[in-house]
Amino acid sequence: MTDTLTGADRVVNALVDAGVKTVVGLPGTQTLPFDVAVDESSLSYLMARDETAIPHVAWGHYEAGGGLAATVTVPGPGDTQASHGLKNALNDCVPVVHLSADVPASDRGFGAIHEIDPATYDHVVRANHTVERTAELPGAVAAGLHEATTLPYGPVRLGVGSDVLAAPCGDPVVNIPDATPQVASDAALTAATDLLAAADRPLLYVGGGCRRSDVAAVRRLAREANLPVLASYKGKGVIPDDDPRVLGVAGSHTPASALAVVAEADLTVALGTDLDDVATASGELPFGPLVHVTLNPTDLHTRYETRLAVHGDAGRAARQLVDAADTAGWDGAAVGARAALAWEERLREEGYLDDRTPMPTAAALRAVRAALPREMPVTTDVGGFRLWAKQTFDAYDPTGYVTAGSWAGMGVGLPAAVGAAVGTGGQVACLTGDGGLLMSLGSLHVASEERLDLLCVVFDNADYGVISASDQIPPGGPRFDWSAPDFVTVAEGMGWRGERVETVDALQAAVERAVETGGPVLIDAVVDPEEQTAATVAAS
Repeated sequence: MTDTLTGADRVVNALVDAGVKTVVGLPGTQTLPFDVAVDESSLSYLMARDETAIPHVAWGHYEAGGGLAATVTVPGPGDTQASHGLKNALNDCVPVVHLSADVPASDRGFGAIHEIDPATYDHVVRANHTVERTAELPGAVAAGLHEATTLPYGPVRLGVGSDVLAAPCGDPVVNIPDATPQVASDAALTAATDLLAAADRPLLYVGGGCRRSDVAAVRRLAREANLPVLASYKGKGVIPDDDPRVLGVAGSHTPASALAVVAEADLTVALGTDLDDVATASGELPFGPLVHVTLNPTDLHTRYETRLAVHGDAGRAARQLVDAADTAGWDGAAVGARAALAWEERLREEGYLDDRTPMPTAAALRAVRAALPREMPVTTDVGGFRLWAKQTFDAYDPTGYVTAGSWAGMGVGLPAAVGAAVGTGGQVACLTGDGGLLMSLGSLHVASEERLDLLCVVFDNADYGVISASDQIPPGGPRFDWSAPDFVTVAEGMGWRGERVETVDALQAAVERAVETGGPVLIDAVVDPEEQTAATVAAS
């Protein structure tokens, strides 16, 4: 570096001091001072092919256990495209430090290239800092890093004028405070323990806050209190899915046998969750009285009756609640096992686990799960296949199953797998639909260029299947399908190996080969475009 450090150098140094190792971005004229500073540092720069993918890569990097990543885009079009992924990270409480090389303050109001009001992004990030003068930079960077990495975590935007990034910057004092969880009162936790001990049929609901906290404590609570467990989208994997207590994932696709257990419970202990509409089927899940523990007090007293609201950390609450283990009510393992058996029988009776052509999605997911090593991280995109995966694809650890929460935007799976592979340095599997893959094809090239060990399984029904199957479409109404592209040829053109399969046995064998040989490998799995959705099957 030069003797005089620029604003960009100062940002880079702060990121390094905070433990960041990876910057994900796409270079533009405004970002060049920062890009050069990254190149001269210990940071690794991962170049995306479109701005939409950038925060998805950082999100997957963190969720798979790779730690905090930074992102950079040009302002305007870059920030706007990145908003999808920033909002996903906000909803999922994933820390991301996003740098926008913004329009200089002196150019605002004159129609500068990419100019847009920085407040545009206020609602897609936890905090949005605009830096127009060099003197403002150190404080904004320190504050942004603190906000991103303090529970409940979230993305922070640093809109730094490109002139500030290029200008000399004095020696800042950057101090990143410890991220200390909100501590609930002893009285509240004692009251929660008493309610759990007095319940005859208590249920544990595990949310995304559990994966950010003491996972071991939550697992101990489920085991020692022997509670049946329902997970939110982000709570899947906190309790391993092969634990007999697990009922599945909450949502419109929750099996009827699991819903019966939820309805029978006389107390639900909801840990680390906002009980949003996606996971609760717009408030239709039959929860009874709640002990609701969350770090965000605005999530309390929403759609459901709350017997006790606890503003605090899920892990600490779990450690306290385990004191009620000896007196808690029903046999959660037996209750969960009966519900799981009823769901399994339903799937088999109706042919959803058959090896037929075209494949049922549930059977295809089971085949992939059987072929993947238990410890391999898996990322998922969004679509009809994912709703099936919630109930039929086992997850064993929070960092081993990376999926979006309530934002539920498509195109996240493959970029997340890129981030997961970079962050962990190992083999990663991506489950995606054909629609989601078409939104993220550029990440095929990134994976090939970076020589990442990725396996991408495409559940290919040549349709936006959940939309085409909607009960809002009258008989004879439109289908939102297409003539599917040749994904094998596309992948091979991007430097991947590709294979198309049409049976469950062939799919499992193809995944086993890919795991053995390494990637990048794409498997195009043809699934039934006429099958019912997971929600329809679960409800009937």
